[in-house]
Amino acid sequence: MDKIANIIELVRTSDDKVGVIIGLVFIVIAILVGVFKQHWLIAGVNTAPKKDLAKIDLEYVGKYFGIFFGIFGFIIFLGSFLCICLNISMNYFGIFMLPFTLAFVVFLFWYGHVKKDRIYKKK
Repeated sequence: MDKIANIIELVRTSDDKVGVIIGLVFIVIAILVGVFKQHWLIAGVNTAPKKDLAKIDLEYVGKYFGIFFGIFGFIIFLGSFLCICLNISMNYFGIFMLPFTLAFVVFLFWYGHVKKDRIYKKK
């Protein structure tokens, strides 16, 4: 328990805690959209015409965006957390995050392309 308290204190006293907070915000949004089905957090849902929303499976899109925000938030959180714990400047944050982010974006584009029929055709 003392190790966890030490880690929390290290993050709390660090000047580079913004990345940790942003990562946690993305994770909270992922939980809200993916689990609690707060689809109004997805861009365009509030302003889209009802006939266009009827063509989209909002349950599936919510899960998709929940996964997206969750993984992206975890990547940001992990990179910031590693920089703080290893006492490395946040200037190196991009070096940690670039390969993870690129692989994640490629996966999302591939997954979105493969599953686009699922999104636009309710089943």
